[in-house]
Amino acid sequence: MQNNEIIKPAKYFSELEKSILLALVEKYKYVLECKKSDARTIALKQRTWQALAHEYNSQPSVSLRDFKQLKKCWENIKARTKKIMAHERREKVKRSVSPLLSTHVLGKEKIANMLPEQLYFLQSPPEEEPEYHADAATQGIGA
Repeated sequence: MQNNEIIKPAKYFSELEKSILLALVEKYKYVLECKKSDARTIALKQRTWQALAHEYNSQPSVSLRDFKQLKKCWENIKARTKKIMAHERREKVKRSVSPLLSTHVLGKEKIANMLPEQLYFLQSPPEEEPEYHADAATQGIGA
């Protein structure tokens, strides 16, 4: 890009563009989603993103995109997907726990009536423990 060119605001990715990007990422996922971060792997990932961008831009009916834009779009898609999946997992846990909690609360009184000594021992004032006297303990040993 030359210095005198005007930078246009980026267009939003259409659903078609996102589906093409997803297909290309699927094709190169073994490189792009590799967890290694050494210099060789980073260079390989960058070359792969550039090849992906070239392949993406050769598709009909897509806006021309830089590999950085495609990479950022992919990162955003991943982040949104993870957020949605985490929310769904939390909701699933809430739904699966709620019936258990409601039956537990309903049965609480019945259980409390069966085990009053074990459940309410903290409500009564604690009994005073006898003080420990060292000389009394030694007297019991010698006797």
